Amino acid sequence: MATLIKLFRNTLLLFCICLYAFCSATNTKPEIVLIGSTPGDELVKTMLAIPSEAKIDFIRWNLILNENNSFILDINYGESQPNALGFKGDEKKTTIKGTFSVSESSNYKEVYHLKSADLSIKILIAKLNENIFHLLTSQHQMMVGNGGWSYTLNRKEPIPNEEISITSTITDYKSLQLVYDGRTPCQEIGNEHPEMKVTPSCFKIKWRLILNRDAVTYKPTTCSIRNIVNNQPRDISGKWEIIKGTKTNPNAIIYKIIVSNLAEPILLFAVDDNVLFFIDKDKKPMVGNKDFSFTLNKKSQ
Repeated sequence: MATLIKLFRNTLLLFCICLYAFCSATNTKPEIVLIGSTPGDELVKTMLAIPSEAKIDFIRWNLILNENNSFILDINYGESQPNALGFKGDEKKTTIKGTFSVSESSNYKEVYHLKSADLSIKILIAKLNENIFHLLTSQHQMMVGNGGWSYTLNRKEPIPNEEISITSTITDYKSLQLVYDGRTPCQEIGNEHPEMKVTPSCFKIKWRLILNRDAVTYKPTTCSIRNIVNNQPRDISGKWEIIKGTKTNPNAIIYKIIVSNLAEPILLFAVDDNVLFFIDKDKKPMVGNKDFSFTLNKKSQ
């Protein structure tokens, strides 16, 4: 009898250990891998402790956020190779390791704070949804990119997600003209708008979007788009309007761009006055890749 009791206790103990291990595994968040290419301006050089004299066109990021709140950031940077996706021969590489925490603010549901002995200041990244993240300044403002690259990072292996967890904070309703630049992946735009007839070899689209307002009422009026698809410039014009709401964010401000040669409008989620994100016809944010994001940046006047 004593042997049976001991065997029962050992079996029960083994069962509890296995159950605990299973529960712990199912409750553990998997790592998040973010990729993207950002500009190499002075602010991000300071952030990443890159010498100010370094000649940089863009920085390619591979950021791993582990379940134990540690991170590994691999960056490649240098001057871009003309008409290609890579760098010239003097490309630099750096690995940064550290820890991160997550906080909430009035505009962002989740802000990731990355700290490391190798960084001069913390890296702040706002989460748009499970697939799209965007770098912030120390004042929690969206960092504004340029006509080549944005400050958006994309999940390497996107998961189904319709959420937009960032609040729109538009303050400029009276500028008579707004100009945005950027470069996006090509094929996904072609799938949304087959009338553009992108070729299978197209890997990027250059954009310049000009939005005009009425001089008296300040309401949206006309717009023009200049984009370069398949290395061919195209100029189109139309009108734009402001609409509100997605399935998960009823207060999201969306710029609806209507042009005659596209069957469906182009939809852009306006986070603030400076940064716009492409969303698809179902109002889901579009996910970029290691080279380009679906982001437009306001051009400095």
